[in-house]
Amino acid sequence: MLAVPIPAYGAYATLIATAFIISLIGCAVVQRSARRLRLVDVPNERSLHKAPVPRLGGVAIVVTAWIVLGIGSLFVPIIDHVDVLCWLSAASLIALLGLIDDIRPLAAWVRLSVQLTVAAGFLAFVLRKGDLCLATGWRVPLSMSIMLGPAVVFVVGMTNIYNFMDGMDGLAATQSISAGLVLMVAATGAGQTDVAVIASIVTAASAGFFLHNMPPATLFLGDAGSTFLGFTFGGLALIAATRPSPVPIGVVPVAIAPFLLDGSFTILRRIRLGERIWQAHRSHLYQRAVATGLTHRDVLLVYSAWCAVAAASAMRIAQSGISGACATALAMIIPLVLVWRCVVRLEAKTTSGLH
Repeated sequence: MLAVPIPAYGAYATLIATAFIISLIGCAVVQRSARRLRLVDVPNERSLHKAPVPRLGGVAIVVTAWIVLGIGSLFVPIIDHVDVLCWLSAASLIALLGLIDDIRPLAAWVRLSVQLTVAAGFLAFVLRKGDLCLATGWRVPLSMSIMLGPAVVFVVGMTNIYNFMDGMDGLAATQSISAGLVLMVAATGAGQTDVAVIASIVTAASAGFFLHNMPPATLFLGDAGSTFLGFTFGGLALIAATRPSPVPIGVVPVAIAPFLLDGSFTILRRIRLGERIWQAHRSHLYQRAVATGLTHRDVLLVYSAWCAVAAASAMRIAQSGISGACATALAMIIPLVLVWRCVVRLEAKTTSGLH
């Protein structure tokens, strides 16, 4: 699809403000509804919170996307594009699966099977024959027969990493805001109005949710919200990277590096220890940091700084050639190592203090 002109700034600002307000109000509504329906996250031995908290915040974000895109289509024609409709439909199905799991937990194989099916159908519609942009000036031919399988794994992986990492006040919202801003700016620069509009709506809706989720949280995303966001970032990364005026594929993963690296590091560590990676746990780095006595706000500040570094790195990738992009992506390992070593030292101090 050819690049399209960016809508007037007034229309753009209106969409963002509308998404923020609807999300803010919608979160208040679902919070009361969840309490009334007793759809709350009750603390257990793996939880970081101490009192029951409603967990339907993701519903408000999904509803916000539907309403704002509906309103926006009246004065931003590109919103009617098939890619937008495919994304909204597929991401909403993923959110619905998460909502069902929030209400009545599903077997891991059921969730994974549905996610793979939805992702495959979505990508079969939106990925077109052409090139995949790895970095500025570096593109490789895209063969659908070869690309579809890895693309599905990528999107489903992003979906589940986001779900795994959603476990502390303000964390998922902060990551969504920073990554959404990066994608909005990068897509705007590439002339991809539809991707930029979706990213701006997700950013604004996440900001509205953050005001309910900031420490101490009064509302959680739930699986409906975390999987919706993960699927969105994974899907948009591929769409944006395969267009004639592309956004390099590494931009979104680097923007979400705090989630991807902490999540992947923890999964690999649990595999090494022989643990079942699909079961709930408290071994993510942010969870281990809270367990040492740090507050949610303390840990959130660290991860916010990490998100800021990731966002700056992602924007660098959007402007770099292949060597610069690879070097920038590899440099993101440094914050992971620093956070990990800090957590290990805090755990050692905590353990020695108990003796």
